[in-house]
Amino acid sequence: MIKEIDMRDLMSQQSAEAQLEHLAARAADMSRHLPDAHEIRVRNMNPMTGSPATLISAHASPGSGTLIEQALNHVRTMSSVLGFTPQEVPEFVPDPHIQTTSAGTSIVHLHQHYHGVPIFQMVRAVRFTRQGAVKDVVGDNVQIPGNFETVPSLGVKDAMRALQGFIAPADVTDELSRTDQWGEPYPVSLADMSSYEPEVIATFPLPCRPTILAKGPFGDCPRASLVTFYQGPQMRLGWDFMVTLPEHQGQYEIIVAADAEAPGEILYSQDCTSHMEAQGNVYLVNGDSERQMVRFPRPLTDYPVPLPEDLPETFPGDWVAESQTAGNSTIARLGDSPVTLNGEVNGEVVTFNPSDPFGDDQKLLNIFYYCCYMHDFFYLLGFDERAGNFQEINLTGLGFGGDSVDALAHSGTVPGTANMLTPDDGMNPTMNMGLVTGTNRHTAFSADVVYHEFVHGVTNRFVGGRMNTRALSEPQSRGMGEGWSDYFALTVQNFFRDEEVVTIGTWVVDNANGIRGLPYNDEFPDHFGNIGTGRYGRACGPLGDQVCVHSIGEIWCATLMSMNRRFVEHFGRERGYNAGWRIVADGLRLTRANPSFLDARDGILDALDDLLDTGRLSAADHQAARRAAWQTFAGYGMGPNARSLGASLLGIEADFGVPSD
Repeated sequence: MIKEIDMRDLMSQQSAEAQLEHLAARAADMSRHLPDAHEIRVRNMNPMTGSPATLISAHASPGSGTLIEQALNHVRTMSSVLGFTPQEVPEFVPDPHIQTTSAGTSIVHLHQHYHGVPIFQMVRAVRFTRQGAVKDVVGDNVQIPGNFETVPSLGVKDAMRALQGFIAPADVTDELSRTDQWGEPYPVSLADMSSYEPEVIATFPLPCRPTILAKGPFGDCPRASLVTFYQGPQMRLGWDFMVTLPEHQGQYEIIVAADAEAPGEILYSQDCTSHMEAQGNVYLVNGDSERQMVRFPRPLTDYPVPLPEDLPETFPGDWVAESQTAGNSTIARLGDSPVTLNGEVNGEVVTFNPSDPFGDDQKLLNIFYYCCYMHDFFYLLGFDERAGNFQEINLTGLGFGGDSVDALAHSGTVPGTANMLTPDDGMNPTMNMGLVTGTNRHTAFSADVVYHEFVHGVTNRFVGGRMNTRALSEPQSRGMGEGWSDYFALTVQNFFRDEEVVTIGTWVVDNANGIRGLPYNDEFPDHFGNIGTGRYGRACGPLGDQVCVHSIGEIWCATLMSMNRRFVEHFGRERGYNAGWRIVADGLRLTRANPSFLDARDGILDALDDLLDTGRLSAADHQAARRAAWQTFAGYGMGPNARSLGASLLGIEADFGVPSD
C-alpha cells in the first residue's frame, strides 16, 4: 500500500490568545463602520493559520445582488478581520452551486486562490439566513507572501516520475501480517511502474495548469494541477495529483513539491477511497434471511421519511431503464466487465429472479437494490439534483447529470473488501463490493455494508459543496465520514426493527461483535478526548502509520446514535428518528470543509436552530431537542469548552460540561 504523508507543521501555532484579541479588536472596529445594527464577532480561531474559524454576523440585513456576489463582497469587506493585511487583495473563487438546507439556510462555498492557483484546503463558507442576510462565515484562509512564486521549478512529467518512485512496491514483509477491518489481508501488489513513461495528453491554459496524463498502468488517467501548499509557516508550490490504482482498488491524492526548495519532495499523500415497472427477488437486510420479491421502485410509503412539499412529480423515477440492472441512479455490473443482469420480460413487467440465491446474478441484483433504495431515501432528505446526487439524467434541470453510481459486484475478493470512490458532481462514483474469504460471505448481500459505502458518497457531496471532493481529508473529518456512514446504515434499518441493533457488519464477518471495536450502545466508554491516542491515533493500515479513521468514526457514530435515542424518548419513534436524520443531513451542508468533531457538532446545532426559525419545531420541542443534543455531545467530551487543533489529532481537550442556557 501507499504510505500516507502530511508535511504540514500543524503545531506551528501562532500566539493564539494574542491573535484572537487582535482579530476581536479588528471585528469591533469593523462593526463601527457597518450599516444599521450589523455587528461581527470572532467566535473561535484556527491557531495554525491565525484566521477566524467562525466569524459571526449579528443583526445583518439582507443584501442586494446574488448570494454569490454578496458572499464575495462580504469576505472582501471583512478581509482585515479574516486576517489579511491592508496590502492583500483576497482572491476567492466561488462554487457556482449554492447549497440549501431543508430550513432554507443557503451556503456559498469560496475557494481561496493565489494568482489563479488554489490554496490547499483553504475554503470559506458564507452562510445566509432564509431571509438572505449573512449569518456567519466558517472555514479557513491564509496569508500569502507577496513574493511567492507560482511558476514551477519542476515540470509535471518529472513530478510524475517522483510520484512513481514513491508509490512503487517496496519491502512488503511487514504488510503480510496485517489485516483490514474485515480480517482480510491488505493488498500488497501495486502497479508496475517500470515501463510507464509519463505522457501529457491534455493541458489547459490556466494559471494552475490542469493536466491529464496517459493512463498507463493506472485505473484512470492521472490528473494533476498546481496547488499552493501551506506547510506552516511557509508556503510551498506543488503538483496536486489524483491517481487511481489498477482495478480501482484505491485512489490517492499526492502532492509533489514543484518549487526550488526541494523539487520532487512528497508533501502530502492521502487515500481518498472510502472503505465500506420491475420487481426483484432480493435480500432486504442480509444473506441470512429469505429473499423477498419486491417492486422496483419501492412505494414512497415504504420509506420512513415524510414527503417534502416540493417533491417533483417525476419522483420516484423508474429504477430500471429497460430490462437490466441499469437505471438512472445505479448501474450494477459484474466486476470490471460490462455484464449486467438481464431480467425476464413478461408483458410490461421485468422480473429479476436469480436461480442461485448466492451466485453472481444475485450479487448484481442486491447491490442494485440497495443503491437504488438509498438514492430514494436520501432524495427525501434533500440529496437531490440541486445537491449533487447520483443520476444519469437530472429531469429537474438542476445540477450535473452523467453520474449514476457504478456499482461493481465482484465474484471474489477486492482490495479493501468494500469501498466507494466519489469524484466531483457530473462524474460517476464507483462502488466495489467483494467477498470476505474468512466467512465466504459477500458484501453485496449486506445492507450494512452497501448502505455504509453509499453514505460516503452523500457526505462527500454534502460537506464543502458539490465541487469539493477533498472536504473530508483531515483525520477527524475522515473519521466522521466513517461515523456518518455507520449511523445512517444502522438507523435506516433500526427504524423498522423492534430491537435496536448497535453493531455493524455482523452477518458478513459471522461475528456478533461486527467489524467495529465496540458496540454503539449507551455503555460506549470512549469520547472526544481519546482521539489521537491508542486505537484512535495513527496505528492502522498495512504499515501501521495511517490514521485509524474507522475507530475515530466509532466515537462519532456512538454520539449520533445516542442523540437519536434521546430524540426518540422525547418525540416518539417516527418524529425522533426523522429529527435526527434531518439535522444530521442539514448539518452536513452547514459544516465547513474538513471539519473537526466540534465543527460538525455546531453544524447539527445550527440545523436544529433552523428548524425553530422556520416554524418546523415548536419552541418547547426545540428547547428539549437542543438540551438532548447538548447533553449527548457533552457526554462524549464535546461540551462548549472542548478544543482541538483544527481537524487534526493534536491539541484535543475534552469538556463534559453542558451549557446552562
